[in-house]
Amino acid sequence: MSLAAAITDLYEYGNWANGRLLALARDLPEDRLRHRFTQGAHPILESFVHLASADLRWLARFQEQPLPAGFTVATLPTMSAVERAYADLATTRRAYLATLDDVAVGAMIRWPDGAETRELVRWQALMQCANHGTQHRSEIAAMLTDCERSPGDLDFGLWCREHARRPAR
Repeated sequence: MSLAAAITDLYEYGNWANGRLLALARDLPEDRLRHRFTQGAHPILESFVHLASADLRWLARFQEQPLPAGFTVATLPTMSAVERAYADLATTRRAYLATLDDVAVGAMIRWPDGAETRELVRWQALMQCANHGTQHRSEIAAMLTDCERSPGDLDFGLWCREHARRPAR
């Protein structure tokens, strides 16, 4: 398997895990969506918004585009708005990832960092974003479990078994 294909699989896993969490949060009462639990840095709704905003901004970075403003709870005030943003981001990111091959994921990209611009390898940036999502999904899963809506196993290995597309080698 190529590095580009492995990265694409990692993002598809993220889409799958996000979908499971979004489905469980979809009809939570407003007070639960905005409650500050002991897990996580933010309430459930705010955590979803943060993750969508980070994904939007990371995608711009991957493409070396100007950073968009990102989302806030004011721009994504409901779970249905969050779900639409996630669906749009998944579609846009899939299209972007489909353009990448191993040469492209190994290329250096310019990364604005405050007043400076640094360079890093594109696959490193892609992995950073994927890992960031995993961190916040675990926080959201813990908060949903406190709401008696455990997502169960969100393990990458489970996703691989459920979505096996290639023969084992």
